[in-house]
Amino acid sequence: MRTSEQALSIIEQVKQAINDTAVEAIVFAAAEIASNKKALFEQLEALIGKISPLECTSQEWRNFRIARINFSKLLMREAATC
Repeated sequence: MRTSEQALSIIEQVKQAINDTAVEAIVFAAAEIASNKKALFEQLEALIGKISPLECTSQEWRNFRIARINFSKLLMREAATC
């Protein structure tokens, strides 16, 4: 699966997550299977950045915010281990 396809799939999963724990699990699972985490997370950041709060429910918007926080944490950990 290409990075863009994988990112779109993750966006849909995050959008449908029922709570913060589920969002975190989705992000960590994506990180485990990603061959290039940085490229995937950059793609996800770009896609989430294009979503308007008017296009989603408050829960979906919260999920995207939580996902971005978790992406950032993972990228910082990745950078620290290199």
